[in-house]
Formats: sequence, structure tokens, C-alpha cells
Amino acid sequence: MNKIIKTFNSNIKEIFLIYIIFGLSIAIFLKDINLTYLKLPFFETIYLYRIVLLIFSLYLLLKIKKKFNFNIFLLSLVSLIFLYNTLFGELLTFSINKKILFEKFNIFPDYFFYTERINTLIINFINIYLPLFVLMLVRFDIDLNLFYRISYKLCEIFIILLSIYIAITMFSIIYFPEQTESSHFGPPHNVTLLTHANTKFNYFGAQSEFGKNFINPHGLFYFLNIFFIQNIIQIFNKINVKKNLLYIVVILILFLISGSILFLGLSVLTFLIYSAFKLKKKYFYLLSILFLFSIIAIYLNVLNEGEIIHGSLYNSLNIRIAYIKFFIFDVNNINFIYGSNIFSDQIYTYPHNSLIDIFLCTGFLGLLVLFYVFLKIVNFYRINYQSTYNFIILILFQLSIFSLLSGFFFKNIALNILIGIMLNLSNVKDEKIK
Repeated sequence: MNKIIKTFNSNIKEIFLIYIIFGLSIAIFLKDINLTYLKLPFFETIYLYRIVLLIFSLYLLLKIKKKFNFNIFLLSLVSLIFLYNTLFGELLTFSINKKILFEKFNIFPDYFFYTERINTLIINFINIYLPLFVLMLVRFDIDLNLFYRISYKLCEIFIILLSIYIAITMFSIIYFPEQTESSHFGPPHNVTLLTHANTKFNYFGAQSEFGKNFINPHGLFYFLNIFFIQNIIQIFNKINVKKNLLYIVVILILFLISGSILFLGLSVLTFLIYSAFKLKKKYFYLLSILFLFSIIAIYLNVLNEGEIIHGSLYNSLNIRIAYIKFFIFDVNNINFIYGSNIFSDQIYTYPHNSLIDIFLCTGFLGLLVLFYVFLKIVNFYRINYQSTYNFIILILFQLSIFSLLSGFFFKNIALNILIGIMLNLSNVKDEKIK
């Protein structure tokens, strides 16, 4: 036991970073297993993940050498402004009825964002602000090579277990629907499961029914994007090429059967960017672009059917554009300096764009802080760029792009804390980052 504790303490920073990046996906996976098969009422893995994150952060504060980081202080200020506005700020009002947006995209919500106010406040304060506060006060030097190796092994185990679980569960849903209907609780917000004998199941592309039988596919599959980065790094470095190509095939299959358009596009974009740094052959880029367009073609629907098909690329992009226009042009009382309270009953969801989230909730002040800290990160990694940084840089890139298309910035634990960790690393001398 003493040996285990000693090993944990000596690698605590690497373990903390791994927990931030992969912890939520594991918690969602365990919750899905519980809802489908175990049905234990007290097995709340998502809450456990958040509680452990808080305890972990406080433990770091006790164990790691102290060093104040002004840049992380500025980042934490964004969360404080959001918390203040949510409690005391002026509530946003809109000039058009929200039903107009619903009817245009055939949306029939049974859940509204303003009901998440208390939950969002708790997550932002306990799981984002407090860990950032800890990172602001400690010296977070880290062995990125060790982080990479542990991450790869963890992803290997995870993708094998997840693939087996999904295969068994989908087989049960399709061939034994009457049994699955009583055993699977399904996703939140009272979504009806398609588990009747005469139901036509579709588990491919934009029209996949995957999300109706598994909880939170975005959270569940998030780690696949990270593993995809490692697979292409391994392949370019000619390490276990066949095995990593097989993992890429499995990842693409999982994206296709789940209809994860954003993740599929994100992985392709990551591949193009990474290859641009590694290879300089024009024909390779041409093939990559053709590959990208072939992936997009899977989701585009002929004869404008994509406009009404939920999950299609056409529909997804247009909804997000409509959200942005709605939150910018149809708001009556935006506080341009430090933001407002976004939890209005006139909307049913958040903007699904991190920049708009920050602008609405913290004004131009929050945007200036965000651009400042990103410039600090980019400048440091531009000067110190080497192979040990590639992995974590690409993770931040993926999280940042994804936050522009989905999720609410002030509940995005991984993105906020990873920015904080990278700001901390930028203050550590090169010899401390292996």
C-alpha cells in the first residue's frame, strides 16, 4: 500500500491531467452500463467524477510546491464574472418568440436550459473555478511522455471494452427489443426508446438512432478523438502501424454508427493539421482533402432532405448558425462590457458556441481575457515547439474547435482546466517539462 501511495504521489500531476481528459468519458460509460444492466439507484458516477475532481484539486494544493500564476488568475476571473452575472446580473430578454426557432428546425424540446441554472453554478464553481484556483497557486511541472504512455494504454483498454459493450447492447436492442425496453433506461430528458418489434432500426450516419439508446454519445465518445491523435502520431512515427490503423478503423466505425458528425469531422481536421507539420507532399494533401469530402458526402442528403433530417450535416450547421444569429441579433439588453445572466426562460438552449457563451455571460472583458491567455499559450508553444508538446497541443485544439460547435463553455471542465494547466506549464522552465 505504501508503494502505491508513493507511486501516486510521484506521478500525481500526470494522473490529474489524465483524470481531467478521460474521467468524464469513463463516468458516462459506467453510468450507461448501470442504466442498461445493473440498475443500481445509488450508482451516480457523474457526481462521483465531480466530487473526486474537487478532492483531487485540493490534494494538489497540499502536495505541490506553490507558485502564483497571474495568467491563470485572469482565466479564473472569467468564471467569477459568469458566477456573479448568473446570481446578480440582468436577465437577457429577446425580441422574438423562441417558438419561431423551434418550428423552423422541427425542434420539440422537453428540457429548457434555464432549469439547469443551479446545476451549472455548482459545476462552474466547484469543478472549474476551484481547480483553476489551485492551479493558480501551484507549480505544475509534468512528464508529458509519461502522460502520453499512460493515456495510450488507458485508451486501448477503454476502446476494447466500449466496443464490446456497444456491440452486445445494439444486438440486444435490435434482436430482443422487448427485453431491452424494460432493461435500458435510455438518455435523459424523457427520450422515447425505439425498442418495439416492428421498429426499423438505423445505426449509420446522420439518421442513426444511437443517441436514443445510449446516454450522451458526445461525452461517451470524447476519448476516441484523443486516441485518434495518438494513433496518427504512432503511425507517422512507424510504431505498431497495423495495430494503430485497426484502432482508427474501429474509431471511424463507432463515429459512423453513432452519427457523431462533429467528432468525425474533428478527427479528420486533426489528421490534416498534423500531417501538414509532418509531411510536405502536395499529392498527400490532395488525397486528404478528397477523403474529407467523401466523409462529408455521407451526411449530405440529396434533394434537400438534409434540411429536415435531424443530425444531418446540413441541419446541424444551419441550427448552429441560427443559434448564433438568435443570440447576437435578437437580444434586447446585452451588457457589452461584462455580460449578463443567460438563464432566461425565453430560450430553450445555450448558444452552442464558446465565444458567444463568453460574450453573453462576461462581455468583451471575458473575450479579451480568453484571447490574451490563448496568445500566451500559442506564443510559448511556438517558441518551445517539440515532439513532447504535440499531443497536448492537439488535445487543446480539438477541445477548442469542439467548443465552437457544441457544449456550454462554463460547464466545459476539460477545456477550462486544460487551458489552466497549459498556462501553468508555460511558466515552468523547459528542463522541468520532459
